[in-house]
Order: sequence, then structure tokens, then C-alpha cells
Amino acid sequence: MSFLKKILGICKTDFPLNTDCWKKENNKIIIDLSKASELEKPETAIRIEGRGIKKRILLIKDENNIFHAFENKCTHMGRRLDPEKGGKSLKCCSVFGSAFDIDGRPESGAAKKPVKKFKIVQKKMTLEINL
Repeated sequence: MSFLKKILGICKTDFPLNTDCWKKENNKIIIDLSKASELEKPETAIRIEGRGIKKRILLIKDENNIFHAFENKCTHMGRRLDPEKGGKSLKCCSVFGSAFDIDGRPESGAAKKPVKKFKIVQKKMTLEINL
């Protein structure tokens, strides 16, 4: 990632190509995996933001095909996060580059507090992220 992108806090992880792949219901984000082609393979991720949700979400599918959902906000300066190391860790997209393990605990950099990790329930081709 370029230094300019790090200064501006621009992350690598994109929004879903099909914006209809997710919806908010009560205090949950419901994701239809049949509409989220980006998540078919391991070591992939999408950003979920806007449309009535107050927190930015980072959804990762790790190298073992396990899904993880985090508040997409570094606990140091609030910048977005990107998956690293095959989905085994997270890294802040800023120049400070705080890194977190797959449970959200800080590993390196300026961040000292963990990133919030959300519980996920998978039902066949649907994910429910409990906010």
C-alpha cells in the first residue's frame, strides 16, 4: 500500500460487489452468501457500512474457511482495518499500522485496546452477525 494511501487511511478491503447481499434486521446483519461472490474462496473479506448500521463491519473468511466479523475501527485512531496473513490477523490502514490477532487483541503498533469482535451464526448460505 502506498504511503499516501496510509496517510489518508484508505484500506484495501472493498465493499461487496452486490450490495443486496446483506441487510440489517433488528440488531443483526444478515448476509446471503449466495449473493456475496467475494466470499466464495478462503482468505477474502468485505466491508459493510452505511444503510442504517452505526458501526463499520469487516467480515473475513480465513484460510480455513471460518468467518470472523469485527468492528472496522482501529482502537488507536479509528481508521479502517484490513485482513493480513491469510485472514489470521488484522492491520490498521494508517501509517501507524497497529496489528491485531484474529481475536482482536493488539499485537503491535500504537493500539493498546482490542478491536470488538462480533459473534457470527452460520446457517447454510446465510451468516448472522450479532451487533
